[in-house]
Amino acid sequence: MKLAFYSLTSCEGCLTTLITKLGPDIEGLWNNFDIDYFKLVREPVGGSKFPKADIAFVEGAVVTNLDREHLQEIRKNSRFVVAIGTCASTGNIAYTASRNIKLGKKALSVLEVREAEPLSSVIALDYELNGCPVNADEFVDGLLRLVNGLEPIQPDFSVCYQCKLAGNACLLDKKQVCLGPIAMGGCDAACTSVGSPCLACRGPYIEADLKAYFKTLENKGLKVEDAKPLLQMFMGKKIKEVLKE
Repeated sequence: MKLAFYSLTSCEGCLTTLITKLGPDIEGLWNNFDIDYFKLVREPVGGSKFPKADIAFVEGAVVTNLDREHLQEIRKNSRFVVAIGTCASTGNIAYTASRNIKLGKKALSVLEVREAEPLSSVIALDYELNGCPVNADEFVDGLLRLVNGLEPIQPDFSVCYQCKLAGNACLLDKKQVCLGPIAMGGCDAACTSVGSPCLACRGPYIEADLKAYFKTLENKGLKVEDAKPLLQMFMGKKIKEVLKE
């Protein structure tokens, strides 16, 4: 089976995480799969920059004209395209930030900078593996499921659920705006366990109820308006339409 790993405009943190977290297992990945392209590790010399692949994993947001062109080529040459990381799945911080500045026409040689978009704004996306950065264990599980003809799955519980399992005191009760009730779990409540409010860096969880969350804030004496900038930080395009309601 042929795999390819690409990076659009990003910090390349997701691919770096996979390399570092997999550690010695990265050799097993190479031994068991045909990998012609892995940004940061192996890039083709000559020939196509976007080789044919059964599964293409793509990190980063679509920010430039070249990002868009490259992503379309990746889609054309890949059976499955999987977004890895929150930049690829929601647009992340860049989505909202790029809409709050006047870009005008920003070009450097052949590179034109545009408003950031998640992959799904440009191509038909098959699957998403969220996280900032992506979770290496979830990546391995997703890959193995795809290899066996199964759909990758993401956590269907919130950070709030994991926070309660950890026995943490609720930060909302401490008058801190926390997105835990509507954020996708899987992080083991890493931030809230050290007293830092959740910012939903993994995006919204599947059954997130924004109206119920706003009602909870009001019941606890917190302002909904204080939560909206936080919602737009990592959730990008996925929260945009909901906030319009």
